[in-house]
Amino acid sequence: MKKSEQIIKSLVLPVLEKDNNFNQLNLNDDFWKAFTSSILLYENDAKPIFKVVYELQLNDPERVIKKLTSVHASLIKELAELHVLEGSDEAIDILLANNSKLFIEQVNYFKTVKGVITKLERERIREELPKAYEKVTFEIPENDLEAAIKKTERENLKKKFKQWDEELETENSVHTSAYSKEKNFKQKNTKVIYLSWIKYAGVAAIFLIAFMIWQPTKQSNDKLFAEYTSDELIVQSIDYQKIKVSSESAGYVRGGGILLENLNKLETDLALEAIQLFKNNNFEKSKHILASLEPRDKNDQLVMFLAITQLKTNELNPAVSNFEYLSKSSNFEYPSEVKFYLALCYLKQNKKSKAKLLFNELIQSDDKYSKVSQEIVSNIRWF
Repeated sequence: MKKSEQIIKSLVLPVLEKDNNFNQLNLNDDFWKAFTSSILLYENDAKPIFKVVYELQLNDPERVIKKLTSVHASLIKELAELHVLEGSDEAIDILLANNSKLFIEQVNYFKTVKGVITKLERERIREELPKAYEKVTFEIPENDLEAAIKKTERENLKKKFKQWDEELETENSVHTSAYSKEKNFKQKNTKVIYLSWIKYAGVAAIFLIAFMIWQPTKQSNDKLFAEYTSDELIVQSIDYQKIKVSSESAGYVRGGGILLENLNKLETDLALEAIQLFKNNNFEKSKHILASLEPRDKNDQLVMFLAITQLKTNELNPAVSNFEYLSKSSNFEYPSEVKFYLALCYLKQNKKSKAKLLFNELIQSDDKYSKVSQEIVSNIRWF
């Protein structure tokens, strides 16, 4: 069950690491095998996986327990896709033997869309061919490229392209002198370029297809977006102590409250209610209150909370608009939050270059989002 254990490890380890009593030494090969075997039975019997979790003696085992349903669903989807793509794993055999309803549903789904996906991928390959050589030789980071093909093979490919370039120049020169008439020259020259393009397209297509297939540990944009915009991550990552209080609050504080910057008492009360709803993961209600305050004209911090609630309630374009607005705001108290969630939005929109640029800035800044940004960049699909 090596493949299934790898999937489980990638899904569960980030959750375990958040527990105060987490001990990496407890997670040997036997543990991952036991965890994987137990969670495969989760659909019909949850007791075995509960036992495995409690034996870790975590500070808050219930946090892990709450994640088991989504972990199980993600594992089943991965294994179903692997099965449809004719991959093998002992876990797949167990699911088939137990007639897992969820697994069978996912297998049928992937079989249904396989033909459509294949057609769409063919179209994408056709569109990507003119850019494939640049992507393979320049855009992919060196360490990632070496993980897919040997460096020597890459150098040989470069030499081959250089050789074909020289051949093309020679052929063009010969045909230019041999055909002085404009009509004949154009016809022959077009033929030479076309034949040379076949060489490029053939190899480029091979490498493009290879890189699209060889990404077993990479995740889709949608999956990364969903994973890293989880309620827990959003709510816990924000430093609420940075929320600005108006200088006019002094008298009001003595009366038992505060005023938020540029807001009156009624607006402050509504804003604080929205922030509390935000903390409780009630993003829909929080969004409506924040939107009613029209915060762009008053309080940039509330714009950030509004943007995140829009992100969480599938209003992606308004969220991007607000995050981009905040990214241009000077001396803003939450620059890292804006950069991180805007990058996730770009990833969801398949604007990978923009997303990677922001994630790399966070990685280099060495702040609280550096580690998670590195995780995301490492798991983004190349194509």
